[in-house]
Amino acid sequence: MKPLLALAAALGVLTACVSNTEFDRDRAYSKCESISDESSRNRCIADAIQDAERERHKDAARLEQLEDNAERRELGREIAGAEDG
Repeated sequence: MKPLLALAAALGVLTACVSNTEFDRDRAYSKCESISDESSRNRCIADAIQDAERERHKDAARLEQLEDNAERRELGREIAGAEDG
């Protein structure tokens, strides 16, 4: 549980400096800047931003699932402790 809190705190510090949207946009521009055709470059940027958003949502869902699992384990330990006592 503590590593998850450390990860969440680190992400909080990162997002305080630069918003997720700005970070995704900058990464997309740097990934696609070498494409000479404007239409293709714009499509590449849009796709890269969408991919980053999907990945961010997937990470958030994964983190939420890990937290739910940790809470269930903790509850199970509490119940087991109550039954032992």
